[in-house]
Amino acid sequence: MIELRCPIHEDYVQPLEDYFCELTRSPWMLFHEGPGKPHFVMGYFDDKDEADKAWFILRKAFKKLPEAYEATTLAEKDWKEAYKEHLKPWQQGRLHWVPAWMRQTYSVPSDAAVIWFDAGLAFGTGDHPTTRLCAIRLMDYLSQHPAEKVSVVDAGCGSGILALSAAKLGCSSVAGFDRDPESVRVSIANREDNGILADKVHFYHAGLEEGFKLTGPAEVVLANIISDILCIYADDLIHAVKPGGVLALSGILAPEQTKVKEHFEAKCTTIWGGVKSDGRIMGEWSDVALFRP
Repeated sequence: MIELRCPIHEDYVQPLEDYFCELTRSPWMLFHEGPGKPHFVMGYFDDKDEADKAWFILRKAFKKLPEAYEATTLAEKDWKEAYKEHLKPWQQGRLHWVPAWMRQTYSVPSDAAVIWFDAGLAFGTGDHPTTRLCAIRLMDYLSQHPAEKVSVVDAGCGSGILALSAAKLGCSSVAGFDRDPESVRVSIANREDNGILADKVHFYHAGLEEGFKLTGPAEVVLANIISDILCIYADDLIHAVKPGGVLALSGILAPEQTKVKEHFEAKCTTIWGGVKSDGRIMGEWSDVALFRP
């Protein structure tokens, strides 16, 4: 396997993120070690020829990317170990997200709601701040409402980790949908790996316009999707929230939070007749929560 790696200017982060989100089973990822450190675009390919072709196509779309990139050949064993190095357990309250290969070594508290994951690069593993922000919003809501009376919809479910977490936390009705059929397949596989019955969490192959017609409205609507798409489908998202519920939006770069918040506040006021809102920031990313009266 070939690991392709190239430093990029921070101005390219959001355009590349948007571009990769449009790809099915994208081989690309963005990597940033932290404040003051460089950003990188990285890709994983079977051989150098495949990497060269992919880089050529990416440079056609983003002409200011450098011609050269750093290539590292990874042995199968090295790749598997490198992949595991990037994924660590995460915990918030009762909720624990743990790599599947740690089943025999991870100490599970007696009252824990555990999701075991091994979703690969193309889907959510819970390692990204945007996924965690959504999970925290879900848990905030459950701290004020009995889980057995709460319905949840995960719009753009990816690996299904948020929907499966809602089920593990005891929510009464849980559904997720994604326009990528492979994401739905992975979500279903993760549901099975975590011993969750199909009638507890329903997954659908659908986009934002069709998805809510299949799931119906919910008290908690989670949408971890890029800002532009969130704003385009604002009406669909807002109409999907039941009275007294919350719409939790993530996938928003911190500098874009105010713009997204103001866009949704105006629409929520029109559609709901009023709204309370707030936003949080985690590193370079943020969320917006809109509370329906």
